[in-house]
Amino acid sequence: MSDKTIKILEKQREDLLVRVLKKHEEMESSRFFTERILSGLAEFFILFDRDFHIIQVNREFLRRTGYPPPNERPLELDVLFAHSAGVKIRAMLQNEEQGEMEAGLRTLAGDLLPVKIRAASHITTDGRLLHMLILTDCSEFYEMMAQLYDGQRQIIHSSRLASLGEMAAGIGHELTQPLNAILLFAKNALKALDTPGDHREMIKENLHIIIDRVNKAASIIGTMRSFGRKVESDLAPIELNALIRKILAFLDAQLRLGEIEVELALTDAPCLVLGVDVRLEQVFLNLAQNAILAMGRVASPRLLIATRFAESLNMESLRLESKVLVTVADNGCGIASEHLKKIFDPFFTTREAGLGTGLGLSIVDKIVRGFDGHIEVESVVDQGACFSVYLPHYQEK
Repeated sequence: MSDKTIKILEKQREDLLVRVLKKHEEMESSRFFTERILSGLAEFFILFDRDFHIIQVNREFLRRTGYPPPNERPLELDVLFAHSAGVKIRAMLQNEEQGEMEAGLRTLAGDLLPVKIRAASHITTDGRLLHMLILTDCSEFYEMMAQLYDGQRQIIHSSRLASLGEMAAGIGHELTQPLNAILLFAKNALKALDTPGDHREMIKENLHIIIDRVNKAASIIGTMRSFGRKVESDLAPIELNALIRKILAFLDAQLRLGEIEVELALTDAPCLVLGVDVRLEQVFLNLAQNAILAMGRVASPRLLIATRFAESLNMESLRLESKVLVTVADNGCGIASEHLKKIFDPFFTTREAGLGTGLGLSIVDKIVRGFDGHIEVESVVDQGACFSVYLPHYQEK
């Protein structure tokens, strides 16, 4: 072999060695750069092979879950998620869907972290299939929502207590009648005992009347307790016709004091909706009380409450859905047109300062929307207002 050939081969070997070294440096630099990026991510990063065994994770994942690195303890998808969630993640990756889902990420201690999952698959230049998950920890979000929900429950409860306060005069009048009757017939019975002759039948009759009046007073107090109890969160089928009759019985004293004529137009069929009875009581109690206040200066006040079934467009699905429609109408002072768009805003009120918080209708709107319903209002000044509440019709299967 000539010297020239040897020099050419030496040159090629040197070039090959330089290229290998450069390639190695590039790979090391790329790996270091990738690790720096992953360590700075606030989300959890998980890299799987084609069989869903974990190859790589970032520091945030290790810190929040407590797992050791994959090279110290092998991990796979089914260790981190429940079976049903694992099936959905696999389907998302195999179908190459660009979507999101929520699931519980199981930590080493056995706790579940609520996470939002984004998934993607990638084929490397050498034909290797890799699956990647980016997980966003939603724990703080759910804690904040729980605090907001508790705050809303407290506001609703406070509003109910305020409603009881507004009805104090009517309830006091309602309790005075049975108490006066009890006092009168008890005195009659005592007087009969001191009077010569057989008065057992009269005393017996007086005692029966006293028992009846005690039951009447107990019923009023029981209704007050019912309206004053805290909000429960379990959903159940609620029959709105019965609920409305209960509210009107509770408002009976207030309606009679105001000489308000009540017209009921309730369906013969049960109007079932899925909700929480205490919250729905708050909705229709608030609407009825607002109507009573609006008719304070009307010569012949009239309150109309009606129920019927209707179809309403669901703005999300753009489909007609069966609804229960409850209308509460009065012939009171009405609402000015410039106020109609604001009446459901928190702290907006048309009452005089100190006579209202402006939270009543805001709470009503939130409760109704919380049960997938909506509320509409129509009004003409000095002619009255009509509130229409649409709630999904619950049909037992």
